[in-house]
Amino acid sequence: MSTQYDNDISFSASQAQQPLKLMELPPELLALLESDSPPTLTITSSEATSTAPGYALLNTGSKTYQLRQKSTSSPIIIVQPSTTGPTEADDLTTFIPQPSLCTIAKVEDTIELIVQEPDVLAKAPPKVNKWHEKFAKSRAEKKS
Repeated sequence: MSTQYDNDISFSASQAQQPLKLMELPPELLALLESDSPPTLTITSSEATSTAPGYALLNTGSKTYQLRQKSTSSPIIIVQPSTTGPTEADDLTTFIPQPSLCTIAKVEDTIELIVQEPDVLAKAPPKVNKWHEKFAKSRAEKKS
């Protein structure tokens, strides 16, 4: 009779987890990077203004993308294949390594690329009212 334990695969975590972030590439940028003559990519920062902070920009030569970090509620775990090693109790002459998986990184944030139009880069983005600003404004209006 078959059970769920017939094909166990050991799972472990590496002590040295690699810090990784995944970047979502738009299809047109991926095609450009996989082409016979891929462009040189540069990362710069935008000008910070009194109404907006600076942010990272990825430039391909023909397009500019704003880089935004997005957090995820479910992290992505990166694994690599490995094998079990002998323990002190194992006989080294008869030991057979078993396949296993080992985590090498946990990705909790991804980088999103947003196409920036040339005229948008020249203007500062409009100030977005934050919740606490709207709340304070509505309370002040109620008191008047």
